[in-house]
Amino acid sequence: MKDDKDRLAHHIRNTIGIIVSIIIGFFVIYKIFNIKVNFYIITLNILSCFLGIAIYLVGIYIIYKRVGHSKDNFKMVFNALDRISNGDFGVFIESEKYENNPHNHLMKELAEKVNSMVKQLSNMEMMRQDFVSNVSHEIQSPLTSIQGFAVLLQNDRLSPEEKKSYLGIIQMESKRLSKLSDNLLKLSALDCETKELQIKSYDLSKQLRNIILSLEPQWLDKNIEFVIEFSDVTINADEELMSEVWINLLNNSIKFTPYGSKIYVSIKKEPDGIDVIIKDSGIGISEEEQKCIFERFYMIDKSRKRELGGNGLGLSIVKKIVDLHKGNIKVQSDINKGATFIISLPIEN
Repeated sequence: MKDDKDRLAHHIRNTIGIIVSIIIGFFVIYKIFNIKVNFYIITLNILSCFLGIAIYLVGIYIIYKRVGHSKDNFKMVFNALDRISNGDFGVFIESEKYENNPHNHLMKELAEKVNSMVKQLSNMEMMRQDFVSNVSHEIQSPLTSIQGFAVLLQNDRLSPEEKKSYLGIIQMESKRLSKLSDNLLKLSALDCETKELQIKSYDLSKQLRNIILSLEPQWLDKNIEFVIEFSDVTINADEELMSEVWINLLNNSIKFTPYGSKIYVSIKKEPDGIDVIIKDSGIGISEEEQKCIFERFYMIDKSRKRELGGNGLGLSIVKKIVDLHKGNIKVQSDINKGATFIISLPIEN
């Protein structure tokens, strides 16, 4: 860039020399041949031309200077984008240095956009790594159990009761793996939106009654009583996906509700939609944990959840389906006072 500036200055000096030479030459010719033309007017015209050329050259120099800076700025952005494309999310462009220059407001905005993109990509990369780690852990745990009990079954001295117990554990862990795989596939399909929503009008109250009846073996085994408070309600939604929502929420309520307690299910009509309320009498959820329960693989009591067959994906699936229906889900709970899930859905979709 320094060589270019020197070259520009050299051209300006040469131009001045040419203009001065023309004026001197014209003055000499004027005196020798006694030309009847006003020398001062001609000189003024020549100087005017020189001034115009000078202004033109200065303008070129200013534009050149700004373009030169822009080249440097864009080169910095391109270098940052190259680093990002190679997986380096530690890139940061100082946008503050463009604040005092009104001509660089676009560069400032561009720098801020790049920094925002890097931050989002960094968060996504952390989520991806956590997801892979959690999936690996969830798969490894049942596989280790299956492998260990399969080795024990090779012992010929085991009693029939022991063999039956070990086979039961292998079967339980296999179901756990199958459920994990099924949930991961569901989440993947919901994330990619490969399955189009099959919106139709159907009886929501009937759907809830049928799902509660289908879960009868679980709640009868714990002597749980269901208290239902709703009349016939019609809604426009994907019936199959909404079944996943109610099954997951009701299953959780049954799992964490103690023996001989009650679960309340109600539907309230609101001006802009409906609220489905599912309230249990379980162990409750702390205020801090309420912020995390819809995250993938998050489990409040990991040891107990695994004993109950959970993998921390159920509520993530519920949240995703509700979001796809442009609805909202929230939880109200206190420790040892149960949990209330409120699902708000628009009547029209």
